[in-house]
Amino acid sequence: MTHLVVLWLALFAAQATTPAAPPSSQQPSAQPAQPHALIIPSPNQAAPAEPPNPNPDASGIYHVGGGVTEPKIISVPQPMFSELARKQKIGGIATVSFIIDEQGNTQNVHISRSIADMVDRTHREAALSLDQAAVDVVKKYKFKPATKDGKPVAVYSNAQVNFQLY
Repeated sequence: MTHLVVLWLALFAAQATTPAAPPSSQQPSAQPAQPHALIIPSPNQAAPAEPPNPNPDASGIYHVGGGVTEPKIISVPQPMFSELARKQKIGGIATVSFIIDEQGNTQNVHISRSIADMVDRTHREAALSLDQAAVDVVKKYKFKPATKDGKPVAVYSNAQVNFQLY
């Protein structure tokens, strides 16, 4: 999702800095103008917060909103702190992306923001062990599935798994 917002912002910035008409010293091109991927709203028209997601997308997975209810958490076990991370006193927050299927189970669980990106090289292995622990715990999450028109549907989701030493 954040990749779509970054892409949208990049397109918006590129169009905002492109002149609407060529300077008077240049002749207009004989080629027709290329259509833009994004339409810039007029000043009195509000820009959307983010581009709308198709429901379902090309892979058949839904996004919450537009008639799709969000899934409800049933069970969230505690993550296990790795021994290596405990010894090196490494903690942090791992962001995990996944799909919640029609039965409320997590699928396609993967790290979208790693703790290892936040530490120096000497602590990378310990941070990666926490990333793996985050993936392992999210695979155990249980949900009441999202619904569309009263029927369960698979949706994209993400979670932040926080590892703190006390």
